[in-house]
Amino acid sequence: MGLSDLIIFTALDGRARSISARRSMRFIAAASAVVVGGLLAASPAVAAPCGFAPVRQIDRDTGVEPQLLIDGTCIDPDYNEDTFVITRTQQLAFQVPGGPLIPYTQVTGHFPATKRVETLPSGVRQSPTTFQQKYVWRFPAKPFWRNRSFEQQHPTGGGIVDNRMAFTNGAFSVNWLSNSIPNAVASHRHEAAATKVAWAYANKLYGNTDRIYSYFWGCSGGGTVTMAAAENVTGVWAGVLPKCIGTNGDAPYHSFYWQAHYTMGIPQAKRDAIAAAAVPGGTGDVYAGLNSEEKSVLNEFIAAGYPLAIIGRHFARLTPLVDPIDIRLADQGYEHDFWSKPGYAGANPPNYLTAAKVDGFATITDITRNDQGVPIVIQFDPATIPAMGTTGDNYLEYYVYAADGKTRLIDPTRSFGPPTENKRRFSLMGNLDVATGTLSLTGTNRDYFGGQSPITNSALLLDALTVGSKIRINNRFILAMYYYPRHSNIAGVRSHDQYRNADGSARYPQRKDISVLTHSNYRTMGGRIETGDIKTKAIILEGMADQLSWPIFNVGYAERIEKKLGPGKAEDMMRFYLHDNGSHSTGAGQPGIFQQAVIDLMAWAEQGIEPPPSSRYTIDNGQVILAPEAADRHGLQPVINFTANGGVRAVVGVNQPVELVARLEMPPAAGKITQFHWTVGSINDEAATILSTPQVLHNVKRTVSFATPGTYVVRLHVNGQRDGHVAPSNQTLAQNFKDVRVVVQ
Repeated sequence: MGLSDLIIFTALDGRARSISARRSMRFIAAASAVVVGGLLAASPAVAAPCGFAPVRQIDRDTGVEPQLLIDGTCIDPDYNEDTFVITRTQQLAFQVPGGPLIPYTQVTGHFPATKRVETLPSGVRQSPTTFQQKYVWRFPAKPFWRNRSFEQQHPTGGGIVDNRMAFTNGAFSVNWLSNSIPNAVASHRHEAAATKVAWAYANKLYGNTDRIYSYFWGCSGGGTVTMAAAENVTGVWAGVLPKCIGTNGDAPYHSFYWQAHYTMGIPQAKRDAIAAAAVPGGTGDVYAGLNSEEKSVLNEFIAAGYPLAIIGRHFARLTPLVDPIDIRLADQGYEHDFWSKPGYAGANPPNYLTAAKVDGFATITDITRNDQGVPIVIQFDPATIPAMGTTGDNYLEYYVYAADGKTRLIDPTRSFGPPTENKRRFSLMGNLDVATGTLSLTGTNRDYFGGQSPITNSALLLDALTVGSKIRINNRFILAMYYYPRHSNIAGVRSHDQYRNADGSARYPQRKDISVLTHSNYRTMGGRIETGDIKTKAIILEGMADQLSWPIFNVGYAERIEKKLGPGKAEDMMRFYLHDNGSHSTGAGQPGIFQQAVIDLMAWAEQGIEPPPSSRYTIDNGQVILAPEAADRHGLQPVINFTANGGVRAVVGVNQPVELVARLEMPPAAGKITQFHWTVGSINDEAATILSTPQVLHNVKRTVSFATPGTYVVRLHVNGQRDGHVAPSNQTLAQNFKDVRVVVQ
């Protein structure tokens, strides 16, 4: 039965009626939810259930269920046709800009929560089964479907596939709507199940018996989930596109410690000067005006792999995006060792660390309690509150001590839910008003993503509060965390080469067990950390201007795949593309390149047509450097060599000519240059130059001058396209730009 002839039965006003999808594009509301299994009685016989891997110690440490072993035929015990509930069906239409009106069926439904936290197996503290998993499927009309499905994912940002992208590529879309920080565990598990249930629905809808090719992608945490899809699952996704990947260890933990250390160690004005020097056409002298301590801080940040050209865009928040509670739980002695033992910066602190430190005992003079006698406000003697340091009240903590005034109290009871629920075990949670000397123990916590949760405190710590006792107000733990990368060298990871002596030994004391650095990804990936052992074809995309999941992290994963599979098999299974100016976003900041990568992945999976070769690069002191020439670089993006008077920075007088010279070239098999345009200073209204005949290589020359002194940025924008089209309907423009600076004196 085709979509145009499909009759959807529903209950309206208590009477059975039928609505033709051909005649009606209006909303259809079901009076009662239905289970997919009941609609798909003709589905094949029930397959074997998916099995769990044996429980390991890391499962107990992280509090998650062991890995579910998923293939294309096994049945997830919690997520399947018999548990998916359809709550609404709509007949809608999407107008493709400049193209057809595409009717589509939108199905809204969910997998119900099958467990409660208190009924989870012993040792399990987080599970996706404790949440309802809501999905929306969008099925284009049969004439527009070509046996494909698309799925986009981020564990906290969700994922809605663009209708135009899906429908014009002949795909229905699977869209997850229940994203949240607490629900960020093993999401690929229900994503796989939702895809398989959607297959069954599509087969019935379209009268299909052929294979459906499904594709899955995500950026950041979604890239981590996509790695899980590539390594944990067989027979579901024909190909995956991990983008701007949150790789194990450095991305979720160390990257934010390096960035916070840089923010703490160098004042804002000097960081601004570093950024101005580092941009293309800047002076290049990033060390100008820095003292020896500041130079050391900058060197450590660069060697860790942060892209120097965009250092002005670093994550400047002093609170890491992923809270370091994992490390506190696993390595409770680190804070003490950092501030007391030789080899740790805290034992012999640099000046900037001393200036940032807050540490002192404040005396309680009054306690306000609610009707239940629970403390809600603490009044301190303002004179006893320690002075705030250069990092202000960031991540202040409030340690509680026993009646002897010496024994610090830590609640021994491990919390259920996200690991951050354990923060209250170590410190009072609240907001300090230094001016009034009050600590409010109620209110709301806000996370980086805009989420809110009520402030809660440990009863053990609250019960110990008495007038006259002292609370240690400090930032000792968070400051110590900024140095944790030095003391947790990850084998084989290039960002840590700076912490190794010539013989490979560690320059700093090492923590005994750093397996905790796997915990964030282990939870997200559903009982696994990435090893490079991918089971499906993968195209990895990374932007050279990614300020969160740095290029060096993504390089590391691509190299891990090659090491695990061997060069030959890796060439058959994986491509890795770096591209200039790409940022930390879906499509890695270059949507046209992403669209082309999806098309290449489909051709590879469905027809065996190999994509262009992977990008080539070198690494120098943590910095990933793309090969300068297109023939050597490869990849999908136009390569631009662009100079002003022979360099990236020209210094001239008023009205003196500046010769702009550029070489624009597409890498092998990537397409042709189709157009370019200029931005000169603040002027961006010049018409694009469209090449009458698209070319693989095109040379450009232009002379400009400036009538007034100043610094001018000249940007050359370049478009290329696989088939030489100027405005391709499939949105596959491969774009790039490059800047030079002209200083007019």
